[in-house]
Amino acid sequence: MLDLLHVNKTLNGHLVIDDCSFTVKPNTVFGIVGVNGVGKTTLLRLCSGILKPDAGTILLGNETIYGNMWAKKDIVFISDTPYFEPGSTVKSIYKFYSSFYQINYNYFNYLLDLFELKLNDALFHLSKGKLKRVFLAIALAISPKLLLLDETFDGLDPVCKRIFKEELRHLILTKPINIVLTSHSLRELSNICDAIGYLEEGKLITLNDNATKKDPIYRVYCLKKPGVSYKLDELYILKKEETTDFMRLDVYSNKEQICYTLREHQFLELTEVPFEDWIVYQMEVLR
Repeated sequence: MLDLLHVNKTLNGHLVIDDCSFTVKPNTVFGIVGVNGVGKTTLLRLCSGILKPDAGTILLGNETIYGNMWAKKDIVFISDTPYFEPGSTVKSIYKFYSSFYQINYNYFNYLLDLFELKLNDALFHLSKGKLKRVFLAIALAISPKLLLLDETFDGLDPVCKRIFKEELRHLILTKPINIVLTSHSLRELSNICDAIGYLEEGKLITLNDNATKKDPIYRVYCLKKPGVSYKLDELYILKKEETTDFMRLDVYSNKEQICYTLREHQFLELTEVPFEDWIVYQMEVLR
């Protein structure tokens, strides 16, 4: 289990991480979302032990991470722009990581085939997406106790995203692992993370369990009937848009209550709001 307790970090006189606390339970995925430059990479560097927190504690299990080589051997951090030596190939970068970690070579080769990569591919000539595939394959084949992935899906095509998510789910079911992903895209995290935190101005706001969505918000589309009065007081209306003939509501109420209250109107559609809107409402209205 990964625990961050009241962590602060200042860089170049700017408070980047401010009193940050969260827990990543075993065999779960914790997503961190935020705009570029908000501090997501700094937070992962703190979790990996590359940076030392100015205050607070970061633990993997019961072990402090920073300065602890025994803890670090169980951590893999793949940055958005991983470093490699000029002239490196997929094979040479595999050998480099093998000097620090135990890598399942058969699984690594299996992943190379899935990602359409070859051992002799020169890293310098690979696109950003293909380069990311190389390091994701290495990370999955290591299967560490703590896997930290920065801007995980940036540059990956839809097929590779699907393959990676499937392999990640398999890893969660078969290995004792904690996973932290960052992204600037809410949509990319919506169907892979068990919980999500939003990072803004150094503060991390942990949202409700994303996997279960205990508090669904519904979007209602319906036609307005002439002469029918509205009785919306029983609903928690978050947003309302209407024309003479049409009405759209974002409603924080259970489905049965919505259907009963609007029973006199002609429904066109009743569905949960898109994930991005759900996040915004959770942060700005419902928290």
